[in-house]
Amino acid sequence: MKELFLKQLQSIVPNLTTARFLLAVSGGVDSSVMTQLFYIHKLHFDIAHCNFHLRGEDSNLDMDFVQHDLLKSFEKKGLRTPTVLVKEFDTFSIQQNSGSSIEMVARDLRYDWFRELSPNYDYICTAHHANDNLETIILNLVRGTGYKGLNGIPEQNLPFIRPLLHFSSDAIKQYAADNNIPFRVDLSNHSDQYQRNKIRNHVIPVLEQINPNVVHTVSRNIQLFNKQYAFYKNQIEEVKKRLLFPYENGFKLNINQLLEFQNAEMILFETLSDFQFNYSTVESIYNQLSGESGKQFFSEKYKLIKDRTELFIYPLDSNKEIHTNIIHSITEFYKYEIIPYLDNFYIGDTFISNPNVAYFDWDKIPFPLMIRTWEEGDWFHPFGMKGKKKLSDYFIDLKLNLNQKQQVHILCEANNPQNIVWIIGFRTDNRYKVTPNTQKMLRLSLNQD
Repeated sequence: MKELFLKQLQSIVPNLTTARFLLAVSGGVDSSVMTQLFYIHKLHFDIAHCNFHLRGEDSNLDMDFVQHDLLKSFEKKGLRTPTVLVKEFDTFSIQQNSGSSIEMVARDLRYDWFRELSPNYDYICTAHHANDNLETIILNLVRGTGYKGLNGIPEQNLPFIRPLLHFSSDAIKQYAADNNIPFRVDLSNHSDQYQRNKIRNHVIPVLEQINPNVVHTVSRNIQLFNKQYAFYKNQIEEVKKRLLFPYENGFKLNINQLLEFQNAEMILFETLSDFQFNYSTVESIYNQLSGESGKQFFSEKYKLIKDRTELFIYPLDSNKEIHTNIIHSITEFYKYEIIPYLDNFYIGDTFISNPNVAYFDWDKIPFPLMIRTWEEGDWFHPFGMKGKKKLSDYFIDLKLNLNQKQQVHILCEANNPQNIVWIIGFRTDNRYKVTPNTQKMLRLSLNQD
């Protein structure tokens, strides 16, 4: 195994003798074997161990094993003893308000720490093996990740590499037994509490009854899937260049152009999967393409809005609601990025033609005022026009899309919120305009810095 391991590592790392490696070592059989293989080939490496404190005293015993017992063979043979870096996490507390599973929280903590350490190393090595890859593919199929999920765990996504990926769990355990490599047994691996354990303990044994070499067979297939997916992905990327464009703080996709393709639903899935939309959600979006505007769909980090002829995709944090705010005096405008200016008015004063600058008769402005989001049914008297107009109709005239409408806020009377003073950044209301009888004029300007 050690010769095959070296050959595999050489195919990933061109500068093997000078490279600096950081090994992610839990103390289990896989990472312990990986450590010994790096040691045997006299490679330059250090060790990183995470103590998530998920298994009581056993977690501390794992940490002690990695810090001391695993390294005794290095000390005896006089070779360079690697540095052991340890990070402890209060994982349960961190997970409580995260909305994620304990598995995902631990994974994120682990990889975030590894990335912090990465500037000091050329490669970070994890001990994922062929059985892990099979488990990943089964999980991906269950979750509905599409063709991409058949790729399994990548052999490398720098700085991370996985030099044991083509070895089975049985081969690694046999190597440990043949070479008297010490390791810790994680008893939680036998529990069905975690999804991977259910697959490892129940699904894979059934598959091995059908094909005793299922791990090897799937590993070979993964290599083929990777090549096929690379070709497929290249074609998809060419199509996406014709459909998906940056727009405002997100992206837009033209529905009519999408529907010109024979495999429109598949193309939509591949496009939206980049924004964490799963297949069932994409299927719902596709079925709504000819429906009415206004339907919204959500992934973990993005919102998609179906407009008349476009799909708009925005990061969720870009659509944070601005709560209703009361303004009691002119100086409070500054808190909301609005710059006030009050002065005497003279006929002949020059007005700037800019929707971000508004002019009002000071005596017509009744404090307190309110800044709020607009609502269906709101109406105003547009400056320069007779009569009143619904805001929804006004926005249609401006051809605002749904996301742009959601960003609109209005300045109104706090005691009579239906009386709109200014659609902020768009248009003022005729009832508060400056006239020849105006004595003092209030100018409000949006801070554009």
